[in-house]
Amino acid sequence: MSPADLLEHFNSLYRAARTGISTSPIANAASAETRFARADAQIVAHVADLRLNSVFQPIFDAGNGRLISHEALLRPWRRRGMAGDEGRRRGGEEAVSPEEVFARSGERGDIVHLDRLCRTLHTINFSWQQQLRGEQQGDLFLNIHPRHLLEVSGDHGSYFESVLRRCGLTPERVVLEILESSVDDLPALQKALANYQRRGYRIAIDDFGRSHSNFDRLWQLQPDIVKLDRSLIVTASDNDRVRRTLPRLVDIIHELDALTVFEGIETQEQLTLARDSGADALQGYLLGRPAAECRSGDSIPLPLRVDSAQPAQTAPLPCARLAAESLANAG
Repeated sequence: MSPADLLEHFNSLYRAARTGISTSPIANAASAETRFARADAQIVAHVADLRLNSVFQPIFDAGNGRLISHEALLRPWRRRGMAGDEGRRRGGEEAVSPEEVFARSGERGDIVHLDRLCRTLHTINFSWQQQLRGEQQGDLFLNIHPRHLLEVSGDHGSYFESVLRRCGLTPERVVLEILESSVDDLPALQKALANYQRRGYRIAIDDFGRSHSNFDRLWQLQPDIVKLDRSLIVTASDNDRVRRTLPRLVDIIHELDALTVFEGIETQEQLTLARDSGADALQGYLLGRPAAECRSGDSIPLPLRVDSAQPAQTAPLPCARLAAESLANAG
């Protein structure tokens, strides 16, 4: 489906939802005024006084340096000054944090609307870029708000699957990132994640190692991927004890049949440390900053692992296999 057709389809859905979800300002504005529009080389979403943009950060295979995925991130802007178009001209816009945007949708149901809106926006942009380039840029990591998991009852993932298919994607190409440490209702979380996995989505536990993350939760949740918080690699750079512990941490995660992504790689030392610890994939400013455009199907140079005179040949992430096959078929 062309970008114009996608915009018309999703805008028609929001026009049909003008009855509203609740009395929250963002829900009322969303149901009445939410719209997608083209802005330069990207699609943006307008809701209430907000403009929502997508950026994408690349994720690379730690064994061969190939691009395998992108994580979509939200970049919101809030209109200031006078209302309407005149306000945008005179008052301009100011950047706000995603946390602030989600904090505004405080009532039940509002978070579901906003969370789906953001993931739909990211999916449209990701799909559009693939169409423009005529190539696949690996798979798509999408953050899902913890409250969304608890407030949706029934079959998780069914609505979003229809969004994906409209954009030419399938659940098998999507990794849903969950900040599990912020959810106290473990049985509800287990049920939600199992529902997603039955539909073909993969689950990644995000920021593991921060706050009160623990292995007991990993055993109970059975994620496909564990993203290690950047605080671990930063601390390990200066602490020999933590440095020696990292490979054991990765081994335990592998024993759970999950793969590891080291986040927050910002120096060559951290890159080497992550690979020597057995990382499956790498993400961070050193390798690629979030940008409006996805990276092309390229690779990055990697240092040798300390345990081998040759570049390590690790098994690629499941998403990497699809990316490699797609790129090969594209010639």
